[in-house]
Amino acid sequence: MDQACEFCGQGNNLSRRGARFCSAKCRVYWHRAAKRLPDRMTREARWVRADGKRPIRVDGSPASSTDPSSWSSFPEVSASTAGNGFGVMLGGGLGCFDLDHASEADLREFLPTVQEPVLFVERSMSGHGFHVFIEAPEAKGWRRGNLERYTRQRFIRVTGDRVAL
Repeated sequence: MDQACEFCGQGNNLSRRGARFCSAKCRVYWHRAAKRLPDRMTREARWVRADGKRPIRVDGSPASSTDPSSWSSFPEVSASTAGNGFGVMLGGGLGCFDLDHASEADLREFLPTVQEPVLFVERSMSGHGFHVFIEAPEAKGWRRGNLERYTRQRFIRVTGDRVAL
């Protein structure tokens, strides 16, 4: 069965059965990225594996953004080989702004407008956008043009590709 690299999403023909990365470079980047995630994001069992944009449990069965019993700890998710990546479920004080088709200049312009504490900023899976993880109370999500804001019942695929600004 063909599987994509967990870090870059490429490499549909991984070199060996059960391989998670297309190269040593991607494996190293993934582990470094995981270490850069803030404790506020990794200390709670809000993590799931991913199959594309679909959340799955560490055993590969479907996960739900509204059912915490289908979520796992970050170490459990990191140890699993199910799917082709991982993500976090929003809620419980963790939210995210999702900027699609944005440049770093757009991000620099946007960040001063964020009123909540910013936990972590990363490039999105496409490489053409950003996720701004925030501490925020749960509220209804919204979308305005290429900007979305979610603080509950939402799955966000995480790359760990930190943007330092």
